Amino acid sequence: MRRKQSIRGRAAAGVALCGGLLLLLSAAALPPAANALGSKFSINDGAAYSRYSRVTVGDGGWSPFFEPGVVVWDGGSIIAGHGADPGYEFPAQTLGLVPRVCTSSVSATGSAVIADMIADAPREVDALHGDYADLNLCLVHAGGGDFRRNAGVDYVHGSLQEFCQGRRAAGFTVVVLTVLPSSVPATFEASRQAFNDLVRDTWPSFADGIVDIAADPRIGDPLDNLDQKFYQADALHLNNAGNAVMAGVAAPVVNALAWRSATCEMRVRDAGLAWSAWRPYVARSTWEFPVGDGPRTVEAEYRDGFGASVVVWDSIRVDTVRPTTVALKSVRVRKNKKAKLPYRVVDPQPCGPTATVVVTVTNRAGAKVKTFTRRKVPIAVAQSVSFVCRLPKGAYRYAVTARDTAGNPQSVIGSARLIVR
Repeated sequence: MRRKQSIRGRAAAGVALCGGLLLLLSAAALPPAANALGSKFSINDGAAYSRYSRVTVGDGGWSPFFEPGVVVWDGGSIIAGHGADPGYEFPAQTLGLVPRVCTSSVSATGSAVIADMIADAPREVDALHGDYADLNLCLVHAGGGDFRRNAGVDYVHGSLQEFCQGRRAAGFTVVVLTVLPSSVPATFEASRQAFNDLVRDTWPSFADGIVDIAADPRIGDPLDNLDQKFYQADALHLNNAGNAVMAGVAAPVVNALAWRSATCEMRVRDAGLAWSAWRPYVARSTWEFPVGDGPRTVEAEYRDGFGASVVVWDSIRVDTVRPTTVALKSVRVRKNKKAKLPYRVVDPQPCGPTATVVVTVTNRAGAKVKTFTRRKVPIAVAQSVSFVCRLPKGAYRYAVTARDTAGNPQSVIGSARLIVR
């Protein structure tokens, strides 16, 4: 298996060393923060052999032009999906609707007070920035904790601006969420509605997008927090269904942001044959090899929106032939003496050099009494498993099963007798 890369741009104006390869870069072709990265394009995640002609190909988000996105969710317990079942929290459900490869981090400030969020952000948000990330994104849900402490609308709005401007200065795209209803204190509802209206009017001056969850009639209207179809019994946090509503509102906004992958296209081919049509970038897809065993190479060409293109490739061996196992001879052993059970794995070329072998000893009734697993067993070389035999006297059988490097199970199971005297 091998992975290589070449790059070409419109006009070679500079030289960079990347992944041990000398790459010619066009200074006008790439965006200011971009470079030609060492792609992780592979077949079956870099496996050396495959038992199938249908394989996965792709880079898993580690392309020549960008790496997986960085998404940070900042706020209190609501944005973290507090109380939802694992996998049903707002961040998880949102990313499930976003066709991008990302790392996801939640910075949930216990007090949900925006002053604390501002203090924590350099460590919990800014430090996560990736220079080559598909997108550095911070989604912020702020204001509720402050209004529960009777803070003023103008103060909270100004603090939100300060938070967002700081994250944008650190290189993040920032999306703000509006505030959901709460029954306490009595001043909360009026404050949050005035704040939400202010955010709706002013967000373009300090953020890159808005997720207006408070405008959703299922979860955002006054007293919706008492509806246990979407809220938990505490009348504050959303349940699984409520988090799904939030995700449904957020995902289109997140998808529409300026992801680097959105400007990237790719095409694929078996080495030396015709290219597929250009298509939008995908982190992984399936590919079907021509029928037959042997070495196969897949090439992928990427191009971004600035005129640069990169060709990468990986190789794998297709092996669909199942091995056979041989129990080399019957064995007689005295009780409490060492027993040696010989075997061999036979696998025609092309095949991997080793197999995983399981040797099982059964009694007359067919019940297993001993099992031995051996990994990286050489093909076509006599091997054995040894053990001090403390089995009751009598007749047994030992059977040898195997899977070759490609994962093919044996077509014939070798077996022989084991006599304990």
